[in-house]
This record gives sequence, C-alpha cells and structure tokens, in this order.
Amino acid sequence: MLGQAEAWRLAAEGWSQVSGAVAADDWHKPSTCDEWTVRELVDHTIYWQGMAGRLLNAGTQKGDGWDTLRPAISAALDGAAALEGNDERFSNMPRHQVFGLMLTDLLVHSWDLATSIGREIELPEAAIEAAMFGLQRMPTEMLRSPSMFAPAIGVPGDASAQDAFIAFVGRQP
Repeated sequence: MLGQAEAWRLAAEGWSQVSGAVAADDWHKPSTCDEWTVRELVDHTIYWQGMAGRLLNAGTQKGDGWDTLRPAISAALDGAAALEGNDERFSNMPRHQVFGLMLTDLLVHSWDLATSIGREIELPEAAIEAAMFGLQRMPTEMLRSPSMFAPAIGVPGDASAQDAFIAFVGRQP
C-alpha cells in the first residue's frame, strides 16, 4: 500500500486540477455539501489543508493559499518524523491518524468540487486505498458524527474503488 505522503501528493494533484478548473461563475453555485457554495467548499478544504501544514510544522500560516500549502506540506512530508507522535490539538490523537483524515478530506472534497462544477474526476486509487485503510479503523461513533461523514450508502459489489469510497463517506456516487 502507498504511504500517506505519496497518497497525499496524488490527492493534491487531483485537487490542483479540479480547483484550477473552477470558473468565475462557479463560485456561488451550490456544492454537494449541504448548505455550502463552491466558494465555501474550497475555503473549507484550504482551511483543513492549512491545518495539515501546521500539524506537520511545515511553516505554513493561517490564511495561506493552496499555492503555498501544497509545496510546504509536500516538503514537510519528507521529514522522517513528520507523522510521528500525537497532536494535542486533536485530543492527543496520533499525528498519522490526523493526517489520514486530512488526506481523506482532500480526496472527498476533490470529488465534491468536481461534481459541483460539473466536471469528471478520477481519484487516484492508491490514495483511496490509503484513506480507506484509516477510515475503516476509526470508531463508528467518530466516523459517523455530524462533523464527519453521513452513513454509508450501499453500492454494488463490483463498484469502482472511487464509487465505493464516495459511498462509504455518505455521498451518492
């Protein structure tokens, strides 16, 4: 299985492509996320990727944009100890688990954004596998809490990895 650093880099490439495709008239469209516009979805995603930068001590600051966050996070992931230890900002949760949630957030919201602006996206299967590895080990009460994911949606057994992932996090593929 692909490590979290490489999985994040693959997800980041997908986010870069889809967020770069947002047209001026897309920003106020509703998103697939209840009550959020495309602008609010993008802002949410950048906020949490900024948290990833601070989690990794990447030298990022609140308010940094994607063009700053992406290379800083990628470089920080090269550090041997980047994902070691626990993080007190997240109830002393292990850093690698927190970062796994941020990887998942980037993948899910890449799909949300593409769907919201009427674009196709193919999430990297190796990144999906890394994200699912972590999600399937989370306590159900945390995973399905209002601030995380809706109940999973059933998909056929032969569904693609992307459709199965999107359905697992409560979206209709």
